[in-house]
This record gives sequence, structure tokens and C-alpha cells, in this order.
Amino acid sequence: MRSELALPLPNELMVVFGPHAGTAMMLDLAARLALRGPLCILDCGNRSNMYRVARTLRPLTTDPAAMLKNIRLSRAFTCYQVLSLLEKLQPRAGVPVLILDLLSTFMDESVQVEESVLLFEKTLRGIDNACQFAPVVVSAKPLLSISSPRLALLTQLKRQASQVWEELSLLPAVPVETQPPLFDETWR
Repeated sequence: MRSELALPLPNELMVVFGPHAGTAMMLDLAARLALRGPLCILDCGNRSNMYRVARTLRPLTTDPAAMLKNIRLSRAFTCYQVLSLLEKLQPRAGVPVLILDLLSTFMDESVQVEESVLLFEKTLRGIDNACQFAPVVVSAKPLLSISSPRLALLTQLKRQASQVWEELSLLPAVPVETQPPLFDETWR
């Protein structure tokens, strides 16, 4: 059984951290928020699957198409685009903002680490500005070892959050033949 994300509180930054940047939970949250009214989604990791959102909405409303119209979706493919979209975002009171897989665009090896850090700091200020008007939920995934020079970005993001929700990854099942015995064989 998968737990659902709680609806974010007004004027707070929640970070969802987990494998695949918590995409399934973020899209389910998007569907539930779309039922309530307007919603902004900024997709930084090409994770927005509106078919999944529509499937989630189908049993919850008689008109899922109308609910999908509540969602304003923007995609960013570079860290420069993320910052630009956040600067252009005109947050409105009570309109939640979901940012999917934020850090993925800041891992671009063609952008120097120093510049990536500077752009990320500006991005965090843009997120903080959006939080003044509405709840913001940002998702991120574990960074690969090749991205270790940029690990501080994840730390910064988590530090700025009001809440950090960490999705537990499932441990691989241990094959039956390697499991320890359920009871001590010497007691027989």
C-alpha cells in the first residue's frame, strides 16, 4: 500500500525526495489539487504524465477533462529555463505550485558547477517568492555519484523546506534459499 502525500499547507515549501523524484505521488497530488482549482506545474525532469493524472481523476469526478484544464504545465529542459520560468511565474494566492524533479536540470555537465550553484540560489529565491503566495511542492531524486560536486544543491533544497517527505525505496527481496531459518535447528 502506497501512502499519499498530504495536501500542502499554504505558504510552505515541501520537498518530496525519492526514487524517480517521487513522480507517482506528485502526479497523484496534482490530480487531487486540480479537483480544488487552479494549479501550476513546472516539469524539470520530463516527468509530467498527464495521462496518469487523467486516470487518477476519472473515478474522482464526472468531468476529468474540465479538471485537467485547471493545470498550467510548463516544461524546462535546462537550469536557465527553470530560472526563467520561475521569474515569469506570477504566483497567485492559493494556487499551488508543483515542481517536478527540480535538480535534474542543474546536473548538466555543460554548465560549470559554480554557475549551476549560482543559478540554483536564484531559483531558490524564486521558489521562496512563490511560497509567499501559495504552497510549493518540489520533488528531487537521489543524485548519482558523478553528480557529487553538486550534492550541496540537494542539501540546500532540503534546508529551505518547511517539510521534507522521503519516499522509502523498497528493499530487494532476499531469495528463499539465503534466508536464515525461522527457528534454531538445534532445538529439535
